[in-house]
Amino acid sequence: MIVRAYLNYWLRRYGESFQAGGQTHRGIFFQPPAGLLRWFFTQSELDALSRPLWATAVASSVNLTQNTTVLWRGASYRVLRTLEFRRNDAPVYRVLLLEFEGLV
Repeated sequence: MIVRAYLNYWLRRYGESFQAGGQTHRGIFFQPPAGLLRWFFTQSELDALSRPLWATAVASSVNLTQNTTVLWRGASYRVLRTLEFRRNDAPVYRVLLLEFEGLV
């Protein structure tokens, strides 16, 4: 699929490296929009989360489950949610919502 191939090219070229489960992956990190956060969490749940919150777009082959620890830029993050985007039943990419755990 051309969309997935193009996204994988962008991840290789512009993505930042991070580690999870002893493996290195690449992702494009961004601050998650409020609408995305409200989609997954109530306001009281959002207030209880550690800041900063991050999201990263990764290849569809990266399958990190909830509560997996991610190491990025000298800090530890926990995967809160994984959202998979599909086109015609074929996975294209995933977005991981990350919660700050602490400095490494």
